[in-house]
Amino acid sequence: MTAVSVRDLSFSWKRNEPATLEILEWQVQNGETLLLRGPSGSGKSTLLSLLAGINSPQKGELSLFGTPLSKLSGRQRDRFRADNIGYIFQQFNLLPYLSALDNALLACQFSSIRKERIAKAGETPEASAHNMLKRLGLSESQIQQPAHSLSVGQQQRVAAARALLGAPPLLIADEPTSALDAEHRDSFIQLLLELSAKNDTTVIFVTHDAALSRYFDSHVELNDLNKAGVTA
Repeated sequence: MTAVSVRDLSFSWKRNEPATLEILEWQVQNGETLLLRGPSGSGKSTLLSLLAGINSPQKGELSLFGTPLSKLSGRQRDRFRADNIGYIFQQFNLLPYLSALDNALLACQFSSIRKERIAKAGETPEASAHNMLKRLGLSESQIQQPAHSLSVGQQQRVAAARALLGAPPLLIADEPTSALDAEHRDSFIQLLLELSAKNDTTVIFVTHDAALSRYFDSHVELNDLNKAGVTA
């Protein structure tokens, strides 16, 4: 199955202005792990907003797992995102006064389908989130601590647990390792991919560091993919 399918896509932030993003054709296969690299201004944030269903292209097709996002209403895209996409934000976007456990559980509060996936595995959301946080290296006391009292690396792991809870078929990671040193960065990526592989989760990992491509099945340069502003 194809996880991401894009054809003749064009997006502009303002009407009657040149396109910010133009992609003729692009596919990501189910279960594939992909590193997407591009410098500032290459359209990374724009592409992620389209993949997450936050915005819609003015032209072309964008489908995730066979569902054409451009044909869904805003509310339907919100529901689809909650059920099917785990997102690790660059700044993590944790609620500072909630515990690590309660932050991770937010994923299931917005999606009954994620709860159902966990139930089919014979767990409760609380047990699944706890096990995920332990697997990601948090101690029992850290799991109960408010997010604001955790280190950057620990907050990053909480964000990963929230994104992975309930086995979403697509994981988008937006430069989540930019604040880490090389050793912690590499160990986190390896663990993230290991956990994703258990559920055959498709991974799109966005970074500016091409050296990380060794960890992924494929590597795409957004400047090659995005034809906006390119003339023959």
